[in-house]
Amino acid sequence: MSALIQYLHVIGAFQGFLLAGLLIFGSQISTASRILGVWCLFLGLNFLGPFVYLDLELNAFSAMIGFHMFFPASYGAFLYLYCRYAIIDSRFNVKELWHFIPFILCYLLNIELYLSPPEVKLNAILYGPENLTSIMLAQIILTVQAFLYLGLSMILIRRYQTQAKRTLSNFNPDLFSWLWKLLLLDLVIWSLKAITVVTEHSDVISTIADVLIIVLIYSIALAQWRNPLLFKIAQMKPHASNFINDDDFAITSSDESPNIETDISDENDSSKKFSGALDPSTRTSVLNVVRQHMQEHESYLDNQLTLTSLAQAVEVSTHHLSEVLNQQEGKNFYQFVNEYRINFVCEKLKSDTKIKILDLAMSSGFSSKSTFNAVFKQFVKMTPSQYRQQLVQ
Repeated sequence: MSALIQYLHVIGAFQGFLLAGLLIFGSQISTASRILGVWCLFLGLNFLGPFVYLDLELNAFSAMIGFHMFFPASYGAFLYLYCRYAIIDSRFNVKELWHFIPFILCYLLNIELYLSPPEVKLNAILYGPENLTSIMLAQIILTVQAFLYLGLSMILIRRYQTQAKRTLSNFNPDLFSWLWKLLLLDLVIWSLKAITVVTEHSDVISTIADVLIIVLIYSIALAQWRNPLLFKIAQMKPHASNFINDDDFAITSSDESPNIETDISDENDSSKKFSGALDPSTRTSVLNVVRQHMQEHESYLDNQLTLTSLAQAVEVSTHHLSEVLNQQEGKNFYQFVNEYRINFVCEKLKSDTKIKILDLAMSSGFSSKSTFNAVFKQFVKMTPSQYRQQLVQ
């Protein structure tokens, strides 16, 4: 092991243990923080592992040779569980531990080697293990679980994002942008790890991947420690802990509300499945009712407004309201409500260019300045300050 790689491993181990302590035992810590803390602990131990046999001689710690070899087989599960609990913060369900079966399986396949005397383990490091089949099988499991859980995490985030846009009006869209970047970098890391199997420059590529792991996990861990609810969307709650189930997503209000008093047919023919449960004239009527309510009551100024609460206010089911907005207006709930808010903000800025941005954000239905800035830029393609400066000029 070169001096550069030794320094890399020392830094990785130290940061892993430090962040693990901060995230697991700190005050005001969320479930996602603790999951990330345990992940940092595993990373720290993984970086520390090679030092057990660094001098290639037996020592007091030789019984622990190779203990870290399959720790990366847990990283896929950690990624998935972190994404799961980062947005919807709830108590950890012990049933989720089944996601670590690949990690346990890797060690069970090589249990004979791990129970061997230190001399046998050291010889396996120096000259290679006698049973390569179990090692290779474990490596395959390690690699497959990484890409499998990466895919599952992408599906999970996509469903969270879709549900948030469909039912909520007040969340920071940048949260999902950062999560997608996290998953993309994770894809790059594991792709590099996979390439090391078939390339002559495996040490260099593996080192690059290790550096990226340190940057990715530890930067997120530091941000998570500073803000335990870093990616949380407060109004989203899980119904159950089913594995990637649409029922995982809900909002805090009840999803039941009376239907509007119109002649809505309950037919289930194939054309209804594609065109929606409401006919065009009924959708137009419902949309007019919703628009009138939004204008008269300025519901968009309520930072707790959800699809359910608006549906209850206009006496329409959430399903029909969502259908009307999607098919008649061509927008999801998030776009529909925030368009009102941004128009409200723009009118306020036109009438008073000296108004404080924070005051404007709070009075226009946003729960934080960061959310307001992100949504405003998403709709207007510039920041509130830039828009105000443009008005002044």
